[in-house]
Amino acid sequence: METGRIRVLVGKPGLDGHDRGARVIAAALRDAGMEVVYTGLRATIPAIAATAVQEDVDVIGLSILSGAHESICRRLRDELSRREARIPIVVGGIIPAADFEKLQHLGVAAVFGPESPLANVVETVRELATNPASPATQTSTSPSPSKSGIPATRLDHTAICVRDISASIALIEDLLGQKVAHQEFVPAQQVHAAFFDFPNGASLELVAPQGNEGLEKFLQKRGDALHHLALRVRDLDALLARLDARGVPLIDKVSRPGARGHKVAFLHPKAFGGTLLELVEADEESHEDPAAR
Repeated sequence: METGRIRVLVGKPGLDGHDRGARVIAAALRDAGMEVVYTGLRATIPAIAATAVQEDVDVIGLSILSGAHESICRRLRDELSRREARIPIVVGGIIPAADFEKLQHLGVAAVFGPESPLANVVETVRELATNPASPATQTSTSPSPSKSGIPATRLDHTAICVRDISASIALIEDLLGQKVAHQEFVPAQQVHAAFFDFPNGASLELVAPQGNEGLEKFLQKRGDALHHLALRVRDLDALLARLDARGVPLIDKVSRPGARGHKVAFLHPKAFGGTLLELVEADEESHEDPAAR
């Protein structure tokens, strides 16, 4: 082994079968002159700990998309302790910001969420490897707030795709004890839309295809079901340009007319963890008359 060369173990624990992110990180670390030991998909926690000790690595990096980051890190910490190994742990993947502090309390040295710059990851690993006891490196690292994100002001609506909108309206009216607030045909989307409004400004939308092939296929596959979530935003077209430049997968790169005269656009489901997300631009001041929204 080359003297002084940093050695990093990159692991993909659990049942998650997506390792593109882990491979990108491994390549970035190698390009920075580090030696990377990659454990492959679905590595067990004991195997990761044993390999880290056997290979005498300086840092352990985990890529976790399954949501089990807290239990995985706790188990890895225990496995390393059992082997009397003090190796800094770095975690990346789909990690909610609210969980960063929890992982820090478990002894995780740094946490990187989606879209974290590779240079930051490399420099953090380098600092941990060369000075693992430094207090400055023993804190969670969240991605810096960025103007390229989605500055949503609130939840606009939740949409259910239905085959028979008249029957669905009657069902919801009876269940909620309130009348439908607004109905219209939306030519740009080829759907019949109906809205039930709530005091907090959010709505429940029913959408029925009227020539929309995508929704027809959705109904054939899933029947009446939750279709998408919608967030209220400002300056939608400028936001779409920023998201597109950032590489966020979009269905609409420019806004289109939506229900109630709003401008709307859809992100690709893979941009939001498999859920279809709609962005809605509307007049934030018009709350008095729900039917006017």
